[in-house]
Amino acid sequence: MATGVNKSEADACAVCLESYRDPKFLSFCHHTFCAQCITDVANRHTGGTFPCPSCREPTSLPEGGVAALQANFYIKKQSENNEEMCSIHKKRELEFYCVMCQEAICINCKMTKHEQHQTEDLPTAIQQKREEILTKNASLQKAEKDLRESLKTTREEQQAVLDKKAAVEKNIRDRHAVMVAAADKFRDVALDSLCSLSTDIEDDIDQILKQQENNLKELLRIKRQVERAWNFGKASDVISVVQELKTGRGSEQALAKLTSQKMKAVCRPVLHFKVTGDVILQKTRDFMGTVTKMEMEVAAPEVRVVKRFLCGQEADIEVFSLSHEDNDPPAVLVSNERCQLKADAPVKVFSEDGQYKQNDVRVGCVSNKRFAKGESMRPTPRAGCIDTHCKSLKTAHFRLDNDLSGEAEVDIVTVITTEPFQAEQKTEFTINVGAHRAFDVDDTEQFFVVVEEPQLPDVWRKVKLYRRPGADAISTYSPPAHLPCCQPSDVCFYRLGGQHVLLVTDEENDAIHVVDVSGGCLRFVRYLAPGCPWLIQPTAITVDVSARLWLACRGGTIICMEPLDV
Repeated sequence: MATGVNKSEADACAVCLESYRDPKFLSFCHHTFCAQCITDVANRHTGGTFPCPSCREPTSLPEGGVAALQANFYIKKQSENNEEMCSIHKKRELEFYCVMCQEAICINCKMTKHEQHQTEDLPTAIQQKREEILTKNASLQKAEKDLRESLKTTREEQQAVLDKKAAVEKNIRDRHAVMVAAADKFRDVALDSLCSLSTDIEDDIDQILKQQENNLKELLRIKRQVERAWNFGKASDVISVVQELKTGRGSEQALAKLTSQKMKAVCRPVLHFKVTGDVILQKTRDFMGTVTKMEMEVAAPEVRVVKRFLCGQEADIEVFSLSHEDNDPPAVLVSNERCQLKADAPVKVFSEDGQYKQNDVRVGCVSNKRFAKGESMRPTPRAGCIDTHCKSLKTAHFRLDNDLSGEAEVDIVTVITTEPFQAEQKTEFTINVGAHRAFDVDDTEQFFVVVEEPQLPDVWRKVKLYRRPGADAISTYSPPAHLPCCQPSDVCFYRLGGQHVLLVTDEENDAIHVVDVSGGCLRFVRYLAPGCPWLIQPTAITVDVSARLWLACRGGTIICMEPLDV
């Protein structure tokens, strides 16, 4: 049982490791702790008994609780007085503060070494220093908060990099699986073709062989008749054989026919291919892709990103068009057409959590705001029925009709009612544009943007802006200078942070470009959700009536982005 106070105990409380605040003795072992520390320890135990934090001896509180414990007046006095002795004059207390030397001194120091220096009363100076510490401590706390937030953000970014690495690795492996599966398929087709072709050749040769073997048998039979007639034949046999050799099966004409069954040509199976090994390797490398470092500026989050579901199992599935139904329950419509979307293209319907609605069989274009992405769609009741997918969407829409001649007709259609469907074609104008992949119109119905497909291979798509009713593009989007290339796949006008912007999905760089369209000029501003680990080659984007963005990525991943300012 402790009876005295050692140096370490006099310095700080063994629980909080700080200077004592209202020091109290424990009744049994006499160890000293802050009153609040004893209270906290006692509250963690039941039965009115708790172990001493220092010696683990069991102790209990008096009826009055912690307040009734004996105060340690010695430690309390030491804490209150806090007297310090001069390091030079050991028996002198520190009483003054030298402003010039910025140190505490005793009376002897003041009279000798610091005689000409400005001094202040030590308690007054210490109080001022405490106030300075308090002020600085607030700055330190703010810096600590900022640093912890930065640390949290960096750790989240570290995890995002790992997630992105895993996603890109899966994409690489999926692409390898696609090539292996395709190679296996083409190998099997080539082997089947080789087998079929070789069988045909072998059958032809077998027919010739059988005919020649039969002819040889016939010739040997005639030869044996001739030999028997020559050696042992009667007069009648000799006459018969001679007649056979002149006009029958042994005649010159008959023998010529027997020997004429020869192969006129030889056939061999040959493997034809259109490209050389170098080209194959290059195309394989192009398909597999090259991993590069994509640098994006860190920005405050503008959307909350949620990975929803997979709309297919194929590793290289491409969602060409995407839409959201504002029904009860809501649904997500997906089309996987690789070429220009056709009016009879199959449409898959999913719930928002990814449940496939097998009984909901539909065909046609799936974009609400953009009636069609390619195939000619005139304002007929069948075409207008697309708008019944979204009951609350009754705004004006554009239709783009392109026969790939270099011009396209644009119709503006206003939905009057959805049940029964009624629509009114307001105006029509022509724009100069090539084959297109996607398009959209802004809320003012003045700006029209098109993702134009290139006419030549290995040429990137272009995003062009038109102002109604002009025929020529007023601006072509130039991606950021730090990007070596950009492959736009879809566009969507959107309100972000109170500003009307254009979102451009870039499947080459796993990014969504936020583009300013003010003044009729397409200008890159920033990236949306930079570094999102699930954003792998986005191919389609749309917005629902709740201002949520729905995105589809190659491989069939569906992502939902909800704006934080809503």
